[in-house]
Amino acid sequence: MTTPIHAWFSFETALRKGSALYRKPGGSTVNVTRMSADKDARGGFPADEKYLGEVIRLEDGGCVRENTRVAGIGG
Repeated sequence: MTTPIHAWFSFETALRKGSALYRKPGGSTVNVTRMSADKDARGGFPADEKYLGEVIRLEDGGCVRENTRVAGIGG
């Protein structure tokens, strides 16, 4: 049995630190910059964050791609 965890995405965080690709319980995937068991937890860039819903935890095989930082807009 898998236990979901709440996930968010922030463009600001993704540019600075990267993002990981996680599987949602329905099978789709989302880019994630922060996860928390507490849905009301606040991140470093709350104005920029978008709540993505629940994803499957790393321990349960939910991580499709580990944290990766892409090259900036300028290359």
